[in-house]
Formats: sequence, C-alpha cells, structure tokens
Amino acid sequence: EVVSVVHLAGAPVPAVRPTRPVVDGSYVLYVGPRGGYKNFEGLLRAVAGSRALRAGVRVVAFGGGPLGAAEHALVRELGLDEGAVMQMSGDDAALDAAYTFAAAFVYPSRYEGFGIPPLEAMARGCPVVCAANSSLPEVVGDAAELCDADDPESIAAAIERVVGSPAHADELRARGRVRSAQFTWDRCARASYEVYRAATEGGRQ
Repeated sequence: EVVSVVHLAGAPVPAVRPTRPVVDGSYVLYVGPRGGYKNFEGLLRAVAGSRALRAGVRVVAFGGGPLGAAEHALVRELGLDEGAVMQMSGDDAALDAAYTFAAAFVYPSRYEGFGIPPLEAMARGCPVVCAANSSLPEVVGDAAELCDADDPESIAAAIERVVGSPAHADELRARGRVRSAQFTWDRCARASYEVYRAATEGGRQ
C-alpha cells in the first residue's frame, strides 16, 4: 500500500487588511470547536494557573458557538474574572481582525490530521502557540512555540514566552509569514493531480 501526503493550505489573506481590533485589550485567540480533543479546557487551565496571564490577557474564542453551561462553570471553578473569557462570532473579516490583533493564537489540540488555523494565523502575522503532537510540528516548522497539550503548565509557559517577549513574538511573526507561504491551494491542487496521475498510469501498466 502506497501513501501519498498532500499538504492543505489556509484561507488567503485579504488584500484589504483590518485597521481596527474587534476586541479591546490584550488577548490570546482560540478558533473553532472547543470540545473533546480540541482541548479548550487545557487553555483555560493554563491561563488560570499563570499569574502573568491572568493579569495580562483575556481568552477570546472565535466561533464554536456560545460558551456552554459547563464552560461557564469551569471558568468560575478556576477563579477567572468575569470577562476574562469571551466568545465571539462573525464573518471572515472579523476573524481576520481577530487573528491580526491577537497577542498570540493558541492551538492546544491533542490531535490534528493537518491543522489549518495555525497557518491562517501565521499568514496574518499572528504569533502561534500550538501542541507538539500529530501533524502540527510538521505544519508549523520552526515558526511556532510548541507545548504539551496534556500539561497546562507547558501551555502557559509557551504562551508566556510569546506574550512576554515582544522580540520573540516579532520573530515568530516573521517566521510564520515565511512558513505559511509554503502552503498554497495551487500547490495542493498540483500535488493532488500528480498523485492521481501516477495512480492512473500505474494502473495501466
């Protein structure tokens, strides 16, 4: 059995970039569904366990629907201040602005087959913190701060290294733009075509 790997890509960066943030103050951004292996709970525990993060940033969850009763209960259990965690939804322009002005994009997922949101964040100049598991290290390369998804202290330390050091955050922004440019839908289409072509020609022999 032969397995071929074809990399995906993120949504293209709009020609007109956002000039105004959609959230006041400093925040770390989480995008997408929050249940199960996506490990939003791990992010909340990381922030709650870090004095620096509790005092310095809020958590903004974009998409995924409103916070549920269990999530509100967890926020209270962790002793996070009211307003420290917020959920928002919106169109592509709002998401673009959320990426652009975030202190960091955090992706603590325990498993991903690929992981498009980190690429989208990097393309928009947002420093990325993500889990060092499954496909994610292959996707982000040296352009992200990696952490252990099962260890809130590791997640917190990775976020602190980014939001606590403007120089390091700027370095990740620069690396991220370079890294994300290597993943395009044109390249994905060409690679997919070559896989199908090779399989078809192999079947004719």
